[in-house]
Amino acid sequence: MRAFGAALVIIVLSAAPALADGPLATAAGPQTPAPQPQAAAPPLASSAPDGPGGPPVAMGPCGPEKVKSDGSLETQPHGEVEAGVGTAGYRHLGGAVCQPLKDGGAVNISVSADQWGGRGR
Repeated sequence: MRAFGAALVIIVLSAAPALADGPLATAAGPQTPAPQPQAAAPPLASSAPDGPGGPPVAMGPCGPEKVKSDGSLETQPHGEVEAGVGTAGYRHLGGAVCQPLKDGGAVNISVSADQWGGRGR
């Protein structure tokens, strides 16, 4: 073990330093024009159909929402349900609901339950 440690110390101390190739230019010179900033992507239009022949949609506080005939957004609650399973060691349940409000806000509620480890063998 001492021989291995001594050999390791000798190898580390005798390693030659890395030699650099020289300075590298990383900034644009005065003859190169600076890149122009790009414009942001346009927002999702409220008249964009949801697929061929689908109802128009717009971005709401809970994601894409259907647009009513009077131009306002649908305010139906929507969400998701999760599930998980395992072989004697993992269980998972979960769900989330988002309710859009009239003033552009939203109420989000989510619940979850986990269980790790099962019966011992």
